[in-house]
Amino acid sequence: MPLWDSVKAGAAAAANKAADATKIAAHKTKLKADLVLCDRDINNCKKAFGVSMYDHISPLSQTADFYAANDDLTEILRPPLIIAQKEIQALAAKRVKLKEDLAAAEARRAGAFPTPAETAGQKVINFGKASAMHSNETKIKAEISMLDARIKGFKQEFGLSLFAILVEAEDTRGYLPSDRQVRSIYDQTRQDINKLLAKKEKKSEELKALSGGNTESSNTHANNSNTHPMTTQQQTNGAFSDNPSSSTNHTDTFTNNQDPDLLML
Repeated sequence: MPLWDSVKAGAAAAANKAADATKIAAHKTKLKADLVLCDRDINNCKKAFGVSMYDHISPLSQTADFYAANDDLTEILRPPLIIAQKEIQALAAKRVKLKEDLAAAEARRAGAFPTPAETAGQKVINFGKASAMHSNETKIKAEISMLDARIKGFKQEFGLSLFAILVEAEDTRGYLPSDRQVRSIYDQTRQDINKLLAKKEKKSEELKALSGGNTESSNTHANNSNTHPMTTQQQTNGAFSDNPSSSTNHTDTFTNNQDPDLLML
C-alpha cells in the first residue's frame, strides 16, 4: 500500500476509534444518570407510600384500642406512627390557627370598604389599604403552604421508615399486613419498586459491561428484594384484624375524601 494511502487509513482508523470511544463515554454518562433517576424514583415511591399510609392509619389510631392492641401489625405501625404524629399534630395546630387568621383577615378586607370611593384621593387611600390587607393575607397563605410542606415531609419520612420495616418483616418471616387497605398500599408500592430495581439492575449490568467489568454492580435487591412470598398471616384481637386474603397483585389506590385539616391530626 502506498505511503499516503497507509497514512489515510491509519487516520481514518484513529478517527473511528475516537468516535467509538466518545459514543461509549456518552452512553456511560447516560447510564449513570439513569441510575441516579432510578434511585430518586424508588425514594419517591416510598415517600408517596408514607403519605397514603399515614392518611389511612392516623384516623384509626385515634382510639384507645390502637395503643392497647398487641397484634403484629399494630406493633409494627405504632412506633414510627407515634413519632410522625408528634410532629404533625404540632404543625397541624399551627395550621388551624393560621387558617382562622386568614379567614378573619379576609372578612376584615371585605368589610373595610362598605361604599365605593368617589374621589381620586379616596381611591388612592383605599388602594393602599387594600394592598396592605392583601399583603398580609398573602403572608399567611405562604406560611400555611410552608406548614403543608413540612407536614408532608414528616409523612414521607414515616413512609421511608415503615416501608423498610415491612420489607424486613416480609423477607425474614413472611409477614404480610392483615389490614386490607394497608396490604393494598404496601403491595402496590413494592411492586412499583421491584420494577424500578429490575430496571436499575439492567442498567447497572450494561454499565459494567461498557466498563470492561471493572465497575461494581450497584446494590439492587438488598433491602427491597423480589416479590412477595405467597404466604398469608391473619392477625386477630388487635386494632387491625381484617383477613388478608387478597393477593399481592393489588391495584387499589388509596383515596381519602376527608377534610385535609382532619387528615393532618
